[in-house]
Amino acid sequence: MASPSPIPVRERPDLRLVPKNRKTKQNDTLKRQAITTAMALVLLVVVMIVLRPQQRQNVPQSGPAAMATTTDLKFSNLQLTRPSGSEVIYVDGVVTNSGRDPIKAATVELDFRDSKGKVVASVQKPVAGIAQGGAGVVRNEFMKNPIRPAEMRFFRVAVDQTPPSWNHEVPELKIVEVKAG
Repeated sequence: MASPSPIPVRERPDLRLVPKNRKTKQNDTLKRQAITTAMALVLLVVVMIVLRPQQRQNVPQSGPAAMATTTDLKFSNLQLTRPSGSEVIYVDGVVTNSGRDPIKAATVELDFRDSKGKVVASVQKPVAGIAQGGAGVVRNEFMKNPIRPAEMRFFRVAVDQTPPSWNHEVPELKIVEVKAG
């Protein structure tokens, strides 16, 4: 029997032992941490949206936190009266609360115009209530008995001095302040 001939083993110079790659392991760890952090942030945002306090809109309030605006009151049936021998004039009419809150006080600005329609004077005065069925002004009427939403009331604004060039027509009334109650 013939012995096998030995096969010469040659060393290959291009082969070398490669150590386990530490960078790949670190990159995998960083990727996992980034994904976990992103998922936690998304979860946090979802929880904040779901559990955020509900905004309270369209909820009528009363008391000092009530939010009446100057557009809540509407005037109608305006007329002037002047007691004989007096410089005082009264602007009387009906006020309607078109807002959501009771109104306990209001201040108006009256614009007096001349014969050409130019404003010659502006004054601010409080709105007073008129006793039902009477002609007398009731001080703090609206404070004691606020005008409820959709309610109509008689009112009066007293002006003690008028400009001499005023055209003697009903001055324009603009609400500059309201107080809810």
